[in-house]
Amino acid sequence: MTKKEAIAILHSQKTGVPFEALEFLMSLPYDEDIENKITFHLDNAYDERISMLNKSLPNLPLWYAILAEVHSSQKMVPSVINLFTTADSPDWDLLDEQGLFLVGMLAERYPEAVTSFLDAIERQVSKKSNAPYLFLYDCIYFAKDEIHGTKISRLLSNPDTGWKPLLAVHVAEARLNSCRDEVKKLHEAFVPFTQKGTNENLIREELQFALELFDDETHTPGIYFHQRGDWNAHYKNAEEIFADENPMLANVFNNVGRNDLCPCGSGKKYKSCCLKK
Repeated sequence: MTKKEAIAILHSQKTGVPFEALEFLMSLPYDEDIENKITFHLDNAYDERISMLNKSLPNLPLWYAILAEVHSSQKMVPSVINLFTTADSPDWDLLDEQGLFLVGMLAERYPEAVTSFLDAIERQVSKKSNAPYLFLYDCIYFAKDEIHGTKISRLLSNPDTGWKPLLAVHVAEARLNSCRDEVKKLHEAFVPFTQKGTNENLIREELQFALELFDDETHTPGIYFHQRGDWNAHYKNAEEIFADENPMLANVFNNVGRNDLCPCGSGKKYKSCCLKK
């Protein structure tokens, strides 16, 4: 099999998981051309024109997100951010899960990426976005008190920050002690809510759990990047999902013009590339 043949399989297999092609491409050394294709498909995962053109291949962004485990550099960070900062994006659990893996991978591999992820979260909070930026919180596991503590404390104190109990737990698991006072303040605000079954009481309990985690040296942080295991085994366990349905399919409309950039990532115009197939 060649790289060209393997990529062609990704762009033609309509059911199941293209394990053979993915395994071949994952076995290659880092390839900038493959990274450029990954970037294209992550950046356009929620583009209606691109999705509709690939409507018979709805899982294509996921296949490329898997390849990002090998074929990625620091320039991949904005594309992963884009996955979780697109307002009104569809709920594609498998792509979200793979993107979460990439957040942890990039944050560990490139310490500067942690600041980029946190800046993206702050931008989403500032505009009260409904995008699922909570998936970016996994970068906090790789944050440093002296570098990121002030920024994370600011997020904890901001009334517009979403999923704040989850953020507090991540902060505690990472033992960012510079943020402990902000977690205490959050908890104190919910101390009066002791009625079982209420949302306020659940928040109180989660914040209490976060405070306890700061000093629990036996606790293993829940870093998805460290917990998931090998991609091949993971997707083989989920293989039956792909046999029965197209998990990534979105209801979109085809607006791709003949002179538009081809969605395959080749850099050619659509009329000179996939339109001819």
